[in-house]
Amino acid sequence: MYIDAMQTALDQLSRRKALGLGAGALAAGGLMPPPTLAATAATDSDSAFDFTDPKENIYAFAKIWGTLGDEPVWGGHTGVFFAAIPGQRIIPLVGYVGFGSLQFKWDGDGLLYRGKDATFYTDLDTGEVIDSWKNPWTGETCEVIPYIHDKVRTRMGLTRPDHMLDTNHYGFQTNVGYANSADAQRNRIPVQKPYILPWEKLGGYYMLAWDWAMEINNPVNPEGWPYSSTGSIISPSEHFVFYTPAAELEDRDRPWSTMLAGFFRQTPWLPWMRMGRSGVDATLFARSHSRKITGTQEDIPVSVRKKLEKDYPDMLEPPTDWDMGPIGSTWGYYAKTVPPENPDYKPGS
Repeated sequence: MYIDAMQTALDQLSRRKALGLGAGALAAGGLMPPPTLAATAATDSDSAFDFTDPKENIYAFAKIWGTLGDEPVWGGHTGVFFAAIPGQRIIPLVGYVGFGSLQFKWDGDGLLYRGKDATFYTDLDTGEVIDSWKNPWTGETCEVIPYIHDKVRTRMGLTRPDHMLDTNHYGFQTNVGYANSADAQRNRIPVQKPYILPWEKLGGYYMLAWDWAMEINNPVNPEGWPYSSTGSIISPSEHFVFYTPAAELEDRDRPWSTMLAGFFRQTPWLPWMRMGRSGVDATLFARSHSRKITGTQEDIPVSVRKKLEKDYPDMLEPPTDWDMGPIGSTWGYYAKTVPPENPDYKPGS
């Protein structure tokens, strides 16, 4: 359920000028910030990491998120979407389940990432994957469109743009993507700062929070999909909290570490809910737990494995190349999969 605009931001995080810069070069160039809680919280005397070093940050992140090994690891997630309508109690709408295959490799001083991921929606009572959903506001029975992305690719570098909305103390790093081309042009060559994450070590665990916030053109635009679109610009966000055993993360001979995570998301109405002309204003809130425990396909929820084996068997095959490409999104996949509702609309026009 990644957002297309993440590619723009991650491209900026790894601008060519960042290649070849180790932590020493960053410090020599005046880019290394003074120690803060975000940089030092996990640097107690028995830590195997120096988290003032950007390369140590992305190395540890790769071990939590995926693997630096020769084969991808597999993970899964399970959660619920709620509707938050002003002045009303929050309403549970639909469950969701999914998986990801995850793998990193070094590219100079940065990391290339590849994988596959998918999310399906489920019945709140049974947990079974659903193909249709009765909209309680419009009364329409909607076709449920999952999210399938068979080629997740990106790169993480040692720096990030300093115009990102962030705080050093909490590691809140956002402002991904641009609502229009003028914004993108204005920020094309931002000043870079070291990629430092807010690691914390407590007892035998590392903890990490990580956030994305977007403001982007909606691929499901009102001109083409008046019933599915919530407007020409959308601003979803995603928020992660990771937990991993310190001994596994600090073991340099181990290519990945066990990961448990909480995941939170806010979005406008999902396009397949067809709320564009409903007149009901709401924000969807989602929460889930994610895991990478065995690193095998056993970590994929059973209902997801059954759906993939039946309808998308290629998704259970490991990636075979490291070619970079755009990261997908719920909205981008919908726009490619569902024909425009307006017969006169021509995409790209």
